[in-house]
Amino acid sequence: MPPEPIEITGSRPVCVSFNAPIAPNTASPLMGAVAQFVNGGHDEIHLLLSTPGGTVADGITLYNFLRALPARVVTYNMGSVNSIGNVIYQAGEKRLSAPASSFMFHGVGFDITNARMELKQLKERVEGIKNDQSMISDIMVRHTRLGAEDVDKLFLDMAFLNAQEAFQRGIADEVRDIHLPKGLPVQQLIFQG
Repeated sequence: MPPEPIEITGSRPVCVSFNAPIAPNTASPLMGAVAQFVNGGHDEIHLLLSTPGGTVADGITLYNFLRALPARVVTYNMGSVNSIGNVIYQAGEKRLSAPASSFMFHGVGFDITNARMELKQLKERVEGIKNDQSMISDIMVRHTRLGAEDVDKLFLDMAFLNAQEAFQRGIADEVRDIHLPKGLPVQQLIFQG
């Protein structure tokens, strides 16, 4: 017997599937697709999410965008929600996770390739990392049962959590097989690599 369909509360729900890194070339199309649905009268957005993470700035922007919408947002972990993807996942009014899914956390960093940095630039980078990590921590604390110390430990440990562990920590609201109702429109975003 198939699992019960996901609860739909909106009169015009829609589903958007996003399976990509978080970057300017993927975040903007996701916001555009969601905005188009909201402008078209859809009052409930179901975001099927699987991401290896990506840039903090784009992830924070997506989080704020999804939270600002005049529509209910439900987020789903469909495989792996890693790094800044955890922030986007927290934008959901309701957050579901497939049983065979995971969450990965690590601290904020930056890459240097053949760069010369002086003290001023290093200080700016350190302050930027502290600011980004603080924003991520604040969001996780606001929406979960984690305290700031718990988030810091997840960052330091480069922790992987399975769906049940995420549920126990309040990262996910529910762990269940994902079964979308028949007739729910689904938009798959496809990015050319």
